[in-house]
Formats: sequence, structure tokens, C-alpha cells
Amino acid sequence: MELPIRICGILLVSCCAALMIRRNSPELSLLLSMAAVTLVIGAAAALFKPLTDLWEKSRELFGVGEVYLLPVVKCCAIALISRLTADLCREASQIAAASAVEFLGLLCALGAAMPLVGNMMSVIGEML
Repeated sequence: MELPIRICGILLVSCCAALMIRRNSPELSLLLSMAAVTLVIGAAAALFKPLTDLWEKSRELFGVGEVYLLPVVKCCAIALISRLTADLCREASQIAAASAVEFLGLLCALGAAMPLVGNMMSVIGEML
């Protein structure tokens, strides 16, 4: 519980600072926002341990292999990365670049999900 409160505090301070800096130096404001995002991602890395534990536990209990779980994790990671990147592009007033990043993220997520779709189709085919 302590880590999310710290992260929110860091983000609030960086947002206020970025707003104050934006009038005089929009480039520095963007760099400050990027640094804050990087810091939050680094701090949130400690929160991945429970997720990996859940991954292992589900593999042991239900026999779910990487064939099913890995595409879901990849899609989630692609969604997070493309969302953060698109938001940073919008903050830099690069709306077209943000749309391109979102489109690319969609295509990458679809590509990462294809093995899962293929496995589901083969399971359905075996049932018929």
C-alpha cells in the first residue's frame, strides 16, 4: 500500500512542476513527464512479483501452459506500452504520432494473440 501512495505523490509533484514549466519551456516539461513515467515504471517493477507468482500457481493448479498465458501477458504489455507512448505523444501535441502508435499497438496485440486464437480453433475443431 505504501508504494502506490509514493508513486501518486511523485506523479502529482511532477505534474505540478510540468504545468509550471510548460509556459516557458514546453520541451523541458515533456522531458519531466517522460522522466516521471520512467520512474513510475521502475518503481512498479516490484509489483510484478505477485503476478509472476500467480502465473506459476495457475500453471501448477490448472495445467495451463505458456501457450495460453503468454499471449495474454504480451497483449497486456503491448497495450500498456502503446498507451503510455500515445499519451506522451499527445502531451507533446503530436496527435498524428499518437494515433499511429495506437494503431501499431493494435496490430502488435493482434499479432501476439494469434497463437492463442490458433490454439482455441484447434481445441474447438477437436470438439466437433
